[in-house]
Amino acid sequence: MRARNPLYIMAKPPPAVQAAIAALPRNDPGRGPGLLHVTLVSLYDLHYAPPDWLPATVAALGSFVAAPFPLAFDRIENRKAVTLRTRDPLAEARAFQKALVNHLLREKAPIMDGTTPEPHITINYRGDRLNAQKMPPIGWTVDEIILTESIVGKTTHVEHGRWRLGKGAG
Repeated sequence: MRARNPLYIMAKPPPAVQAAIAALPRNDPGRGPGLLHVTLVSLYDLHYAPPDWLPATVAALGSFVAAPFPLAFDRIENRKAVTLRTRDPLAEARAFQKALVNHLLREKAPIMDGTTPEPHITINYRGDRLNAQKMPPIGWTVDEIILTESIVGKTTHVEHGRWRLGKGAG
């Protein structure tokens, strides 16, 4: 089955970081900077999911508590798409992803896919056949996660909730 409305937990860069990324020459200017994001966990396709899955996911995220963590990217790479990446192991981000998946499992939230992709930001989905290149680091401290549905083929994100990270968050 082809994905139609995949649901993700993502982090979005703040406006100043979005602007810095949008200014990169290899960024696709046809996509708005508000669509830039890092997928932290891929969950399931809402189109095929039972109707109780989304409320269960929202409820589980409501009790998640974690500290903010840094993300920074210092390379542009062309794989199937042009992405911002780093050779840094991003240990704090990877630990966050693991803690988030473990929390969702403990809360019995549906996570059919449940994958935690290596943190990156796609800046051009078409690819550009250019070589990888270093760049000055672009990053921010992730202090909020967003439950987002992607409408495949429509260049649209639908937000289903936001949760602040930090002491007393949840």
